Amino acid sequence: VNVYSEEDIVSFGEKEIQSIYYTLRSSILELDDVEVQSRKIYIGFVMNKNICSIFVQKKKIKLWINLKKGELNDYKNIMRDVSHIGHHGIGDYECFVDENSDIDYVMSLIKQSYDKHN
Repeated sequence: VNVYSEEDIVSFGEKEIQSIYYTLRSSILELDDVEVQSRKIYIGFVMNKNICSIFVQKKKIKLWINLKKGELNDYKNIMRDVSHIGHHGIGDYECFVDENSDIDYVMSLIKQSYDKHN
């Protein structure tokens, strides 16, 4: 049985990406009853259901939000519809997060999933 740790997944990213991950992680965990669950490929943030999944890459973070197509209010259109293609995380929406991303806006999208599954 392989055990995958959050640190193993996060360590793949460059220092700046790791810092962005821990900023996102901290903000997500401020939401009530959310736990971190490491998987083989990604890190899930879970309550009774997964609210979002994060895959740390060398120069960016891939984020999936667990909402069905049409349920997310993304007025900046940073998310792409992945409902029709295979992907590692859970949910129909995907975006990349890096040093140029608006973390507050990304958190507003994650919060929509939190509110839906709470």
